[in-house]
Amino acid sequence: MTAFVSTEAFQSLLFIFILLAFAELFRSIALRYRFPPVVAEVIAGIILSSFAVGGIVDGLLHTSLFNVTPYVLLFADFSVILVIFAAGVEGGFASLRTAGWHGIAAALAGGLLSFALTVVAISRFYPFETALLVGVAVGPTSTAVVAYLIRAQEVAGGAGGQFLLAVSALDDVAGLILLSVVLTSIGGSFNPIAVTGGIAFAVVAWLVILLASLFVVPRLFRLPAFRQSREMPFLILFVLVAIVASLGFSVVVGAFIAGLALADALKNSGARQLADALLAVFGPLFFVVIGVQFDVGLLLQPRLLLLAGLLTAIAILGKLLGILPFAYAKFGSVRAALPVAVGAIPRGEIGLIVGAIGVSLGLFNTTLFGAIVVMALVTTLVSGYLFPYLLGESSPLIPSPAPVQEPRE
Repeated sequence: MTAFVSTEAFQSLLFIFILLAFAELFRSIALRYRFPPVVAEVIAGIILSSFAVGGIVDGLLHTSLFNVTPYVLLFADFSVILVIFAAGVEGGFASLRTAGWHGIAAALAGGLLSFALTVVAISRFYPFETALLVGVAVGPTSTAVVAYLIRAQEVAGGAGGQFLLAVSALDDVAGLILLSVVLTSIGGSFNPIAVTGGIAFAVVAWLVILLASLFVVPRLFRLPAFRQSREMPFLILFVLVAIVASLGFSVVVGAFIAGLALADALKNSGARQLADALLAVFGPLFFVVIGVQFDVGLLLQPRLLLLAGLLTAIAILGKLLGILPFAYAKFGSVRAALPVAVGAIPRGEIGLIVGAIGVSLGLFNTTLFGAIVVMALVTTLVSGYLFPYLLGESSPLIPSPAPVQEPRE
């Protein structure tokens, strides 16, 4: 038994339970004092990290319990899949229809403007190839954070929540395509024909998977065997995630498509209740793990803080300038458009993935990578705090309650 207890897998599982317990504790406190839950969960992770209280506990007990292992990251990725899947189910295909061309334009403008501003600024201090990759890291919105925000504020069923979710999902796809183009350019084998073909393949593949899923999956659930099953929706979810990941897309894209395709089939079903239960347990894990990976010692490096401040300012400005005009054109008022633009500010999973790629290629030093980490954390905290505040209680983006039908006499 002792040998089993000392294994990395068991310690990782124990660490995950500790993270989830503290996440729930901080979330309860946050809700009581009207503090954004996602911000509280990230703070909980920072406190428990090996760079803070977790490291002190490990030192006193001579263990390595508070350590982010591949097992912990695996469970965190699983929680992302659940969060995005639930968001897709909440919005359904209506989220893409609601977004329309305004959503496509907002996603492209917000991502590309952030990318361009970053490249211009960073190229003054670093080589142009490095600046290109930093631009890719700063561009895409974190769909996981957005999905969590709109779910926590109960606006997933409203036009604003659907628009914001669609913009962030489309932004992720555009960011991944941009990453492939930049990596091809950095590799020194830039070929316009090859790049164009790669972009066309990515767009067509995404559309084919989306349309095929929307056509096939609802028809499958008209069959009694599928309709009455609580497990089949999750089988479809994991199959779509596997297909999308094998094509080089993020698992976020597959989870979102699965949610869109299963939205109508899961209404008032046992599978929907099971998904909500899993999300309630594992949903906060991704955000706690973001905090756990943050090294508070980075805040003692002035050069890193200046660079992080520059990236954060560009990240916020790029989204506001890129998304606000199209959100205003869509909803007709600044009061409705501003929460949408602010909700798209968080950066996260794709930025951190790009940062890791930059380090592996030797293009990012520890200062630059740390600045990207700080930027992702600060943008998440800023949006997590401002989004509920701007939304308010009478925002036009909050879905109206369903009318109560009077009983017939």
